[in-house]
Amino acid sequence: MKRKLASLVILSLFATVMVSAQVRLGIRGGVNVSQLKSSDEITTGDYKITIPNYAMLGYHVGLVSQIQLFRLYIQPEALYTVTRNDINIYDLNSADPDNADPTTQKLNRLDFPVMLGFKSKVFKAGIGPVVTFLISDDSDLEKITDYDLKLNKASIGFQAGIGFDINKLAIDLKYEGSLSKLGDGITIGGEKMVFDSRINQFIFSVGFFF
Repeated sequence: MKRKLASLVILSLFATVMVSAQVRLGIRGGVNVSQLKSSDEITTGDYKITIPNYAMLGYHVGLVSQIQLFRLYIQPEALYTVTRNDINIYDLNSADPDNADPTTQKLNRLDFPVMLGFKSKVFKAGIGPVVTFLISDDSDLEKITDYDLKLNKASIGFQAGIGFDINKLAIDLKYEGSLSKLGDGITIGGEKMVFDSRINQFIFSVGFFF
């Protein structure tokens, strides 16, 4: 009898929470500004390779959902993300060996962030984990010189940010940081360039809830 009563109370509380919660689904897209960092450089008989100290523009599109209970919210997302960064290649056998020839590295990824936070009217602030799966990487570096670029197929990071939910419109500004490495780096001619971390980025998104 006590077990049945306890089960009934739990089910009643769960039903009350689900009725009180506001669940929304939508689509979103935006731009991301990312930077790959490394303090190392590779120098072989033919080339010197470095990572420049500037960020580049990418983009993302996907799905967003939001569960709001009173002033708390959970916001899971599923995004296709493209990040871009340059790799400087110095041809040591050229007439101008000090002049870098930048080649762009593009990473195609699936990102699954989950934001947890607080809402007050239209304003919201949150933080949460993001899991990234690498789909592919495109670069002209392989066409220029033999290289072995080792990237992890999956990595973990975090996102923190603020936003505004105005009726069905959702605007978010987030920062993404690293909790695991992007990969082992680049190996050319037995020399290795190690990446400091996965790519950190600033993310601006606009979404629309159905």
